[in-house]
Amino acid sequence: MGERDEVSVGANGQPASAMAHLADPILHFESLVVPHPNHVQAKAAIGRLHARYKPPGGKRLKARALLVIGATGSGKTTALESYMRDYPDLTLESVSSGNTFGTVDTARVKTLRDGDIRRIVYVEAAKKTTQRALVAALLGAFGYKAREKWNANDIIDKIEFYADQMGTEMLFIDEGHHFVHEKDDEATEDVSEFIKSLLNRTKRQIVIAGLPELLKITHYEQLRRRLQPAMVLRPYNWTTKQGRIVFCSILGTVERMLDLPEPSGLVRHDVARRWYVATGGEIGIMWKYASEALSLAKEHNLPSLSLELMADVHSSWNRTYDQDEILDFDTILDEDEAAKKATEASRDSNPFLCDEARLKELWIESRLAADGLSGVTVMNSGKDGSRQTKLKAKGRQPFTPFTRS
Repeated sequence: MGERDEVSVGANGQPASAMAHLADPILHFESLVVPHPNHVQAKAAIGRLHARYKPPGGKRLKARALLVIGATGSGKTTALESYMRDYPDLTLESVSSGNTFGTVDTARVKTLRDGDIRRIVYVEAAKKTTQRALVAALLGAFGYKAREKWNANDIIDKIEFYADQMGTEMLFIDEGHHFVHEKDDEATEDVSEFIKSLLNRTKRQIVIAGLPELLKITHYEQLRRRLQPAMVLRPYNWTTKQGRIVFCSILGTVERMLDLPEPSGLVRHDVARRWYVATGGEIGIMWKYASEALSLAKEHNLPSLSLELMADVHSSWNRTYDQDEILDFDTILDEDEAAKKATEASRDSNPFLCDEARLKELWIESRLAADGLSGVTVMNSGKDGSRQTKLKAKGRQPFTPFTRS
């Protein structure tokens, strides 16, 4: 053989050119959005709130806040980002070149001569954020930095000023549950009062997305009157006809978007229910599973997504660290038996590989975990294969990204 050209290699050992080619379909897939019912309804709720905004100078409706509630993977951030794409930032250059959505009135074009138009400003609340830190982050989203000597009220004044200058109509706050205090009612009441103040002072509609504990702020009368009906993104329920139809429909859409050479049969009953148990019915988690599986399929030139491939994807996101068994120095290992036990244990806990009886147990366990129950013993009863559960409530379980919380 002759001399080969030198090929640069990526971090995982693949040729860099192959990695670049691999990234294209993944990038395309992850840029797609499935318009499933929860997503459509969330965007519609945001749109209704947006319609309340009236520009300065005339009679204005009071600003209100909309809570978008859901577990991790329910599609909260996706809904916010998708809505924002419909209202991109405008510059004089983008208007002149026609790279805008909808129409831009003459007054706005004149405004662009002095700066950008930011119709929607997005910020993510940091963990354990304070009121000052939150408004400082909002000011930063406008492109300005808060001075150390400014307090929260000073910063809100600046936000109102820049919102007027940039034609801002809505504020999006993601991860809003970070400023809700579960064990401190007084602190949470302060947050509610603060959000009301933000609405009054900025006169902008506000969308706050977060985990279910964010609903705690609705208990306080001073804010409740300024809230739109909350949008709660619940997982699609496999136990209802409508929930199952929608979930399978989404799986079918995902399979078409994957655009693989051969069908993966994701909507087949046995395959679909395994996807449901693995993802808890959360569309965002389903999307992550599909994206990772597509990446592996492209990397290994696989024509479709098999259950074995999905089992690998599931295992990669559910790694555990177990202490190795301590053996006596003279212990003789039965390597075949050890490997068999390890394989059986892996299959038993993986919804894509386990048998039907174990799959149902995993489904029941995930539902109980979502309801905050643990210490559950699942026992066979009756000839019909139904199961009884012996429940011992031990409080809500720690949240993980791949179980509903």
